[in-house]
Amino acid sequence: MTAGPRRRGPARTVLVALPLAVFATVGVLAPILAPADPTANDLAASLLPPSAEHLLGTDQLGRDQLSRIIHGARISLAVTAAVLAISVTVGVVAGTTAGYAGGFVDRIVSRVIDMAVSLPGMLVALAVIGVRGPGVENLVIAMSLWAWAPYARIARARVTGLRASPHLDALRLLGAGPVRIICRHLLPPALAPCLVYASTDVGAIVLGVATLSFLGLGIPPPQAEWGQMLVEGRPHLASAWWLAYPPGLAITAVVFASNLLGERLAVGDERPSILRWVLPGRLRVRGGRALAARVTGVPATIATTSAGDGTLLRVRNLSVAYPRGSEHRRVVADVSYDVPRGKILAIVGESGSGKTTSALASFGLLDPSAVVTGSAMWEAGAAARQLVGLTPRERRQINGRRVGVVFQDSLAALNPLRSVGAHVDEAVRNAGNPGQRTAIRRVSEDLLHLAGLPDPATVTRQFPHQLSGGMRQRVQIAIAIAGEPELLVADEPTSALDVTVQARLLDLLARLRDELGMAMIIVSHDLAVVTRLADNVAVMYAGRIVESGPLDAVIGNPDHPYTRGLLDAVPRPGTVPGTRFRTMPGRTGAGPDDTTGCAFAPRCPDVVPECAHQQPRLLALTSLPAHRSACPRQQSDGPALAAETARDPDGV
Repeated sequence: MTAGPRRRGPARTVLVALPLAVFATVGVLAPILAPADPTANDLAASLLPPSAEHLLGTDQLGRDQLSRIIHGARISLAVTAAVLAISVTVGVVAGTTAGYAGGFVDRIVSRVIDMAVSLPGMLVALAVIGVRGPGVENLVIAMSLWAWAPYARIARARVTGLRASPHLDALRLLGAGPVRIICRHLLPPALAPCLVYASTDVGAIVLGVATLSFLGLGIPPPQAEWGQMLVEGRPHLASAWWLAYPPGLAITAVVFASNLLGERLAVGDERPSILRWVLPGRLRVRGGRALAARVTGVPATIATTSAGDGTLLRVRNLSVAYPRGSEHRRVVADVSYDVPRGKILAIVGESGSGKTTSALASFGLLDPSAVVTGSAMWEAGAAARQLVGLTPRERRQINGRRVGVVFQDSLAALNPLRSVGAHVDEAVRNAGNPGQRTAIRRVSEDLLHLAGLPDPATVTRQFPHQLSGGMRQRVQIAIAIAGEPELLVADEPTSALDVTVQARLLDLLARLRDELGMAMIIVSHDLAVVTRLADNVAVMYAGRIVESGPLDAVIGNPDHPYTRGLLDAVPRPGTVPGTRFRTMPGRTGAGPDDTTGCAFAPRCPDVVPECAHQQPRLLALTSLPAHRSACPRQQSDGPALAAETARDPDGV
């Protein structure tokens, strides 16, 4: 029952905009449609009434009125288009820049906007034309001087509300500069309400041009302009009605249609379709290829990656510090781990343990103020490459192409102002895949289907807030695998999702690992996630790795008391109802800068005197060299540990 009115909405909008479309078409085709020269005088045919030869009669100089009306539409709407183009461009750019910059820049631009809005527009136009004289160029300049201010105010208000949004913070963390953020992420949403206002402004500008021409300050004769035609026909109103009514009706129709169109766009759903016409997209590439087979296939270039072929990422002594006053406070210290090809490393720990920082630091995905030291060697290809210290340009060759990232907060990671299809399309293009727009969209739909979304064509037209948390995570996965990465970093991929959605998402990640041959780093506080996915585990506490090794060893035979505490907190099937879960007393204390002893000692049930003054190191256990622990209790009595340390000074 509700479908009928929704279908009639666009039809009504088209009907309202019809006069504007007709006059615009007539103006463009004026040289073809006009039956006579609008400036040719014929005094013998002066003031002839409408007839078959002259459908709207002639004026006092014998000029054909219909031809002058047609050419008047061309001139009036051309001036209007020029004024709108200048006003919208200047207003949107100024307002967007001021809204994003804030502070001093925002205050200065706001005061200029307030002054421009407060001045009577027609008075400003009269002053400019009085100084420069009449003419088309001067008329455009005069009207643009007061017409830009409302657009700047609208754009500034729109961008000010977006300045502190999470997705802009994410863009800054990813290294996007102010120019890129403004041009690609703020101008389109700022332009949308301005285009709605511009539809109303068409009538105001046409009326202003006619008014100035009526006062003799607009388009100079003998050019045909509607306001000028009213001036010339005024002395003959009593005897020749056809001189005033046609141009007057034309002005009224344009003004009335523009106001109605503005109202329709302001309250209706037609704005997105208008934006699709005005902003058709910047994609103009050649050729096309799909990087994912529809429904059942797997990207061929991804599938050829062989699992188990050595180490892909080798991290050694990674430390991260943030400025605090005149000093730096370390949040991660001396973290080392390996990610083999086709394997999954899980970094686990409670909130604040540094697991996310350890996973993202190698790829420059932390706050720009972060100081990252240590080594992160990317060993894919013929030669190893150091990731720490790369320039933003060099990092873009890695991030999004060879490394894909799924962030924890999908709503903050996705731009709420862009559709899902636009997100995935951009990822496909940035990965260096050429293709026409339709081909790119087909690839995007393939990726969304590969990520487990059942109706990709519909999802591409939706916005992030219209999707559930699990669907947004799948969208992030589709974006991450668009570049055919060799490594996927997933930061808390199942956080805040219900159990059923978590299981499906974990199954998807496992399938991607098996079918696409990608290595993965999974960051999680949930050991249930670890047991379903990981090949190797690194347990973090207070910014350091306290235990690491193969999954079976760490989960089946945990050595560090903190690891045992995490396992005891996991619910187990078959537990007697009412059984209290074991918890660790206290909370995370000293950070990695405290080297006086074990950071876990205040909460440890097995604390020994050495824990208070001995900084534990991650050393291999005698039972399994790949299984390492940083527990002073174990390290205080075990000669085999020293031998293992001597063989592997990195302690990985």
